[in-house]
Amino acid sequence: MPISSNKIADLVLFFRDELKNDYESNEIETLIAYCFEEFLYLNRAHIVLNKSTSINESELLKFKFAIKSLKEFKPIQYILGKADFYGLKFIVNENVLIPRPETEELVNLIIKELKEKNKHSENKNGSDFSILDIGTGTGCIPIVLKKNIPTANLYALDISLKALEIAKQNAILHNVIINFLHFDILSPLPSFFLRDSLPIPDFKFDIIVSNPPYICIPEKSKMNKNVLDYEPHLALFVNDIDPMLFNKMIAEFALKYLKTNGELYLEINQYHGLETEQMFESKGFKNTRLLKDCNDNDRILYCNT
Repeated sequence: MPISSNKIADLVLFFRDELKNDYESNEIETLIAYCFEEFLYLNRAHIVLNKSTSINESELLKFKFAIKSLKEFKPIQYILGKADFYGLKFIVNENVLIPRPETEELVNLIIKELKEKNKHSENKNGSDFSILDIGTGTGCIPIVLKKNIPTANLYALDISLKALEIAKQNAILHNVIINFLHFDILSPLPSFFLRDSLPIPDFKFDIIVSNPPYICIPEKSKMNKNVLDYEPHLALFVNDIDPMLFNKMIAEFALKYLKTNGELYLEINQYHGLETEQMFESKGFKNTRLLKDCNDNDRILYCNT
C-alpha cells in the first residue's frame, strides 16, 4: 500500500505492511524501533505519543530507503551503520561481522574471571598485563575488555585492512587505546610483533582471545539470507577439508605467544566442541573447559599453557 501521509502513525502502518511478507511481526516492531530511534531520536513510547506528528520529506526518504534495504534482507545494523555490543554502539559495515550475543558471553566470561582472580590476588592486572584478540573485526572484543580492564594493554590483529580501519574508528569512538596489527593467522608465525614500529623479541601475552571463522560450508543451508548475502565470508567460513584449521593455527600461535600459565579463550563451532577440546589437550594445553552459551550449545573453549 502507498503511504497515505507523512504522519508517524501512517509511516508505522506503511512499515508494517511493506515487511509483513518477509519478517515476523515481532521482528518488524524491533526494526521500526531501531529506525525511529536512529532517524528521529524517538523511542517506542515516543512513537505512540507522537503518532499525529508529521515528518519532513528528507526524514521520510530515510525510512523508505531502510524499508527497501530490509526487503532485500540487508541487516538493519548495516543499514544504520552501527550495532549494539555489551551496552556500547559500534560502527559496522559489510567489511566486518555484526557482533553477536554469543561473543558478548565470551567477553563477559573473561571480564568476570579476571575480576574474580583480582579479588584473591595481590598482583592486580598491572601495566604489563596484555591481552591479544585474534581476528578482531569491529574491534568490539578488545574495546570492551579495555573499557572494563583499563590497566591492561590490548592488542588486536586481523587479516583485513578494511576491518582494521573500522576497528580503529571504533577505538577512537570509545576513547580507548588498542594496538592494532595487520596479520594473517594462517601465515608462518612471526618472530616478533611490532609496537611503535620497533621489534620486541619474545613479546608474550597473558590472555589470547579469538572468535575465528568456524562455520563449515554445509551449515550454509541453515543460515539466513541476510547473513549469507551481506556479511564477510572471510570472517565466517572455514574450509570443510580442515574445519579445525583456524583452531590449530591459533593453538600453535598461543603456544608461542602466551606467557607461562597464560590463558586462551576461544569461541568455537558448536558441532566440534569435543574435537576442539581434544585437539588443544593433545598440543599440551591444560585445564580445558568446554562451556555452553545461553542456547545450551558448546560455544566457548578455555585452556591455559
